Amino acid sequence: MLIGGYALPAYGRIRATQDIDIAIAASFSEVLRLHKRLLERGFQLASSPNEQVTLFFITDLENRVEMEVWTRPDGIVFDDELLRRRLRVRPFDDDFSMFAIGPEDFIVNKLSRKDRGVQDEMDVLSVLKLQNGRLDCEYLARRARAADVTGLLDVLLNAIT
Repeated sequence: MLIGGYALPAYGRIRATQDIDIAIAASFSEVLRLHKRLLERGFQLASSPNEQVTLFFITDLENRVEMEVWTRPDGIVFDDELLRRRLRVRPFDDDFSMFAIGPEDFIVNKLSRKDRGVQDEMDVLSVLKLQNGRLDCEYLARRARAADVTGLLDVLLNAIT
């Protein structure tokens, strides 16, 4: 499913982003098979998958697109509830659809990032503003507690009121 800047327009603002962030729920053996298939199809991979590493980088040289593939995205728990809350989006054109992370999990992921910056917080603010009254606040609070970002979420919620 999409996470990051390409998922943002589903419930927040539209902004430019330099890469495509994708989260996958896959075992390490599945990641190895994916890695092999991508190499066979001409994609450039920055490194070989490693069970200790939570992401790997792919470059589509033909289309000049960089992708981050996350196997354990910050703040995300791959469970049935998260999967039910995904949204089907058409990020590139009307002929192609895929899933994007749900808005509450998007918020928690952005706030949980180890390299969180001002852009991530601005993305969260845009979702909080544009989805005001539509977010599942109980679910969001529970996921924020589990990711230990409740304090930061409270600060941002206060900023929009």
